[in-house]
Amino acid sequence: MGLLKPASGGGYAKVGFLGFAKSGKTQTAIELALGIRGHFKLEGPIAMFDTEDGSSYWKDRVRERTGHDLLVGKSRSLEDLITIAKEDCVEANASVLVVDSITHVWREVGESYLEQLRIAARKKNWREPDRLEFQDWGKIKSMWSRWPDLYLTSPLHIIVCGRAGFEYDFETDERGKKELVKTGVKMKAEAEFGFEPSLLVEMERVWLNLDEREMINRATVIGDRYDVLNGKQCDKPTFKFFEPHISKLAPSQHAPVDTGLKTKFGLDETKSDDWKREKDRREILSEKIKSAFTLAGMDGKGADDRKALVEVQLKYFNSSSWKEISERTPSAALATGLRKFELDHGLLNAEDDLPANFSAKESEPTADAAKEESQ
Repeated sequence: MGLLKPASGGGYAKVGFLGFAKSGKTQTAIELALGIRGHFKLEGPIAMFDTEDGSSYWKDRVRERTGHDLLVGKSRSLEDLITIAKEDCVEANASVLVVDSITHVWREVGESYLEQLRIAARKKNWREPDRLEFQDWGKIKSMWSRWPDLYLTSPLHIIVCGRAGFEYDFETDERGKKELVKTGVKMKAEAEFGFEPSLLVEMERVWLNLDEREMINRATVIGDRYDVLNGKQCDKPTFKFFEPHISKLAPSQHAPVDTGLKTKFGLDETKSDDWKREKDRREILSEKIKSAFTLAGMDGKGADDRKALVEVQLKYFNSSSWKEISERTPSAALATGLRKFELDHGLLNAEDDLPANFSAKESEPTADAAKEESQ
């Protein structure tokens, strides 16, 4: 099929910073954005999707270093984020997009969905939900999935900042009792998003001297797909620390994953897929075959009748097993065998035909359905 090609890609920076309050996420992200712009000799402005008004504190530095104003979109809407990343950055020829903070966007999606559930409930005089339930998250994640797809495939350097949160799990102590303990730190966003960045960095505040209240920001690389920075730390990180990862990028070789191709289920208006429709056809045709046997006087009650019935099954359906005929034989073969049997036994005129729903052509299962049946 020609789908395999020599490996390429890794064209644009896809970076994630996570950390607790005042850990230096925004500052480090801006410094990295400026470094990426200089490294690749880009001429466009730096863009920022700002949910916290952090852009106000960095606009002068960006202007001084680039000669361009920091382009800012202040919002917490997923729709606005997608529009800025997909359209506005292209139109403005932006060099790098900084998203700060993705946590607010993720929360906005859930809060908006809950509010719409409440509005719908009020219209019907139902009790308004006070929280999201399990079945709601499938729809929320489906809506959210547009962002990770765009983040990974867009021809744009994107740096995402997100708030940190603890991961918890149960451990059994020496007394055999389970207790809830912290097992790690994760980005406060949709659970899978932490896997998306090609470079994932945890930022933290470190007190060097509590007496003198001396504090620094420390970066720890917890994920580097090039494996040149994994586990490395840096205090007061600058672009130079991240350069080994950035230097391996090749924007000219950008080869994104094709997220446009979707698995086809063949669902119809009744939500039946190809396999279900084939199963239904086979069940109905099996009943028609039994009826045809009865009309032809083959009830299978006597020894001679049972022998004749087996011979008929072998002749018209290539099996002596009714289970194999009714459950394993493709509906197209059942339709063909039924028509031949009815013609041979005077139950159908040559100019007659089976109902359109059971013509051999329409009864033929798809390759996937046939494969599924054979397993």
